[in-house]
Amino acid sequence: MRRPTSLLLTSRPIPTSLRIALRELRKPGIGIATLFATLVFAATILVLTVSLTQSVRDGLRQSAQQTIGGDISLRLFHRAPRIDEIAFLETLGTLSLTIEQRVMVQPSDNQTAVLSELKAVDAAYPLFGHLALSPDIPLSEALGTSDGTPGIVVGPELVEEGGYRVGDTLYLGGQPYQIRARIAAEPERKFRLFSLGPRVIVGLNAYRNSPLLAPGKQVYWYLRIKLPPNNTRSPDQIIAAIEGRFPDSGWRIVSAADGVPGLERIGDFASAFVSLMGIAIFAIATSAIRNALTADLATRRPRFATLRSLGARPQEVAASIIWQMGLITGFAILIAVVLTVIAGAVLGPLFAEMIGFDARPTFENIPLIAGFVFGFVALVSINPIRDASGASPACLFRHQDQRETQSPLKRRWTKLIIIEALIAGCLLGIAGALIDLGWLSLVLLAVLVGCQVLFVGLGQIIRAIAGRLSTRHRLSPTLRLALRNIARPSAPTVTITASFGLAMACLTAVMLFGSLAGQHLKSVLPSQTPDVVFFDIPPTEQDAFQADVLGADGVQSITQMPFLHGRVTHLNGTPLTQALVPRRYHWFLRGDRGMSWMDRPTAYMSQSTLTDGQWWAPESVNEGLASIDAGVAKAIGAAVGDSLTVNIMGKPHNVRIANLRQIDWTRLDLDFPIVLSPMSPAFDHGVIGAVRLNDTMDARASMDPIPEIYRNIPVIFVNDVLAKLTRLFDGVVAGMLAITSLATLGAVLVIICGLIALRQRQTETLAMLRALGIRPRQITQTGALETGLMVAISGLIGLMAGSGIAIIAAQAIGTIDLAQVVTIAGPLIAAAFGTIVVLGFGGGWILQAASLRAQTGWRG
Repeated sequence: MRRPTSLLLTSRPIPTSLRIALRELRKPGIGIATLFATLVFAATILVLTVSLTQSVRDGLRQSAQQTIGGDISLRLFHRAPRIDEIAFLETLGTLSLTIEQRVMVQPSDNQTAVLSELKAVDAAYPLFGHLALSPDIPLSEALGTSDGTPGIVVGPELVEEGGYRVGDTLYLGGQPYQIRARIAAEPERKFRLFSLGPRVIVGLNAYRNSPLLAPGKQVYWYLRIKLPPNNTRSPDQIIAAIEGRFPDSGWRIVSAADGVPGLERIGDFASAFVSLMGIAIFAIATSAIRNALTADLATRRPRFATLRSLGARPQEVAASIIWQMGLITGFAILIAVVLTVIAGAVLGPLFAEMIGFDARPTFENIPLIAGFVFGFVALVSINPIRDASGASPACLFRHQDQRETQSPLKRRWTKLIIIEALIAGCLLGIAGALIDLGWLSLVLLAVLVGCQVLFVGLGQIIRAIAGRLSTRHRLSPTLRLALRNIARPSAPTVTITASFGLAMACLTAVMLFGSLAGQHLKSVLPSQTPDVVFFDIPPTEQDAFQADVLGADGVQSITQMPFLHGRVTHLNGTPLTQALVPRRYHWFLRGDRGMSWMDRPTAYMSQSTLTDGQWWAPESVNEGLASIDAGVAKAIGAAVGDSLTVNIMGKPHNVRIANLRQIDWTRLDLDFPIVLSPMSPAFDHGVIGAVRLNDTMDARASMDPIPEIYRNIPVIFVNDVLAKLTRLFDGVVAGMLAITSLATLGAVLVIICGLIALRQRQTETLAMLRALGIRPRQITQTGALETGLMVAISGLIGLMAGSGIAIIAAQAIGTIDLAQVVTIAGPLIAAAFGTIVVLGFGGGWILQAASLRAQTGWRG
């Protein structure tokens, strides 16, 4: 920094205040160095989080065509599209028809069958993107028929884990397929966070006559449209035309212009959370910036006194400090941008591999970020700069702090309060724009500000209590001196308490929630779920299937229910749209919903609390009654006695709501948001079976003979699914821990900067204490006590607040009993508090000892 400032000083047009600022920057003290390092850290985190999340959002929107497979995607469940539907859709653009289904892939030898996610594609697939194969051959060649055997391409899991090779034969529904290639990249699968098995792709024409496409099978039919270049209608207009032509088709329609359903929402919330944490980390670190600035201004009091003695006005002194802060802030932002570019170059390939597109930092929001940084620095610098520039030379030469001799109300001008309020309002507006989540951005910011205000209040309480206790003569002199230092108006008690308490609350909430939720996933949930689930059981085979399963070793019970999908379209004859319901319940209206019918509730369903209405009598055949989830009913405005229209296989069916059930969706058991009364004849459907085993029984060993007898019935081993969910959850928790750890690092910077400021402001006090005969060891003990008390108390409150947040959040995913909380939270909180105490008191001792060693003439 010295070389650029020296060059600038030789330029004559530079204002005097700027010359003073540049001269000060030629040899910055520890306060400025700490301020600059903290500002670079905070600005880098802010730029990196906001720019990367914006890049991810843009990538999600731009890759929506590949993800949904076209400009417009239509999905049907159970039934194939009719000829007239296909003919009309072909007039809109290039049409691609595919089938997706979960099937059991059978090897040609005695190897175990594998549950796979099958896709049958036509010649037009894919409309967007590229399906990469290994070896690199055309898809038409890979799926073509050779020597009477059609081809199949398989996911890498089958090759790497299953041991299959190119040229091997696989069977689907008894039909042989030859493996021609391995799938290296699939356009629609880029953002697939979770799957039940490896992908296999076959040709649509070869698969059309498969017995796996029998009526009632769980088959998704996708019709994807690529609009022509000369298209003049918007996607919404085209969708309206499709729905107007076929109002009862029952398909789910998605437009790439609206992003990827579900994924877009997840991306928005994830980006908003990361951006919010970046803002929170910066807000925490600005307390360190204020402390560092205060420390620097305290060391430069003699220079300010000299300037004031030579005739400099307070405005000129303030201008020089403002110039200095502006230059430091601008240089810090520049370095933050450079570091973000470097981090993007390092992390970009990793993100590209994880999410399927290039996610490099984008700097379209850099003006907002720069405005936010400058605004926040200005907000925390106003009072220290005013105090430094407004003190009289006589007061400064007597080494008195004018802030301690004036009433806080006298020091705060009305104009200054208005300016601070305007800056704070602008900062909230900029922060909302950076989070970019509409009104929810303001809610998130309000929560953040509320938490910060609570911890600021806690700091004020600690300061007041310390002031009262410091007069108790029963306490040791060392402790009373430490309490007096904590109670001083100039002490950084409030900033340390607010920043460290908030950071510890966030870190504790994430760690404890991760532990409780992980315990629920790994220990509690397996005992509340079936061990094995079979689906697509043919109704004609369900009795024989049940008998065979009950005859297997270790089977406690099996529950079987008919299963199909339908789409809720009307309530009391009025169309239901997503705009009419809360966003969290859009899933209920967005597409096909799983449903069943029965004459009486199962044992598991009987545990659901009826909030209104009664179950129908067992003989209520063809009465058109329905039981729905109480939360869903409230969201759509339905009540017992209301009429629902459900589109099943392209035909509307009216049912009357008989009861509302409070379903526990945190338990993975056999239940549906819509259950109908029995009907005869029934729709074409499949049967789903949930099997429970003895605790000591291995699921695969117990069910080993069943897949051999029923080779085409897909089976899910729930422990495998839970293991995947656990790995996914652990990854999310690890990411959140990384972010909250950065917040904690920012809080530690606040503490260090605050203590540096405190030590530098106490130089004269330490000299007086030494003159009175107090030994350096006693002074060091005082520093350890005041630091340790502030850190320990704020850390303890933060631990308690974070624990409460984590327990409330964990209750949302499952019932958490007190014993479980004590078992998990007790050791975690005890270890965390012990670490805080050691670091607080030990760090205070080290910093105070270092401060004493820096004083000239001091000896231990």
